[in-house]
Amino acid sequence: MKKIFIMGILAPTLMAGGCWKREQQPLEATVIEKVCTEAFAPFYDAKKHSRFHHVSFAGYLATPKSVMITNTMFVDVYQSPNRAGVQLKASFPVGTRKNFVARLEKNYKESDLRIESNSGVMLGNGSKVLIEGDVSPGAVPGKWKDSCYVRVDKIEKAD
Repeated sequence: MKKIFIMGILAPTLMAGGCWKREQQPLEATVIEKVCTEAFAPFYDAKKHSRFHHVSFAGYLATPKSVMITNTMFVDVYQSPNRAGVQLKASFPVGTRKNFVARLEKNYKESDLRIESNSGVMLGNGSKVLIEGDVSPGAVPGKWKDSCYVRVDKIEKAD
């Protein structure tokens, strides 16, 4: 009986914890060349918690020359078509849902890049897009600009 009582108390508590969503910063519209600058560096809130800027910007998708795929994958995003201008890395979850990138198979071609937009449109290499996500400092302390990337929450086709 005691075990059932404890489980009755713990179950709702654990399930509520699984529904927690991280607090999102306000969306800041910018241009790709400003994303990995001091203006969007990580910062601390009043409680001394690390926070990241939530940005939106336009760019052109490019299939990466090499990839390491886990449950996420980096895709190149450029300022201008044909891999011109400023380059930025965008991290997408891998899968077949909206705002996910399809897994690239061994010996992939540039045309194999497939990302389903938030509205259901299929995007690929060379697509002009509008990306929304958090600017991440990467894993190198003190050198955040060198390893900066954007964790994508939403992607749409841009006109």
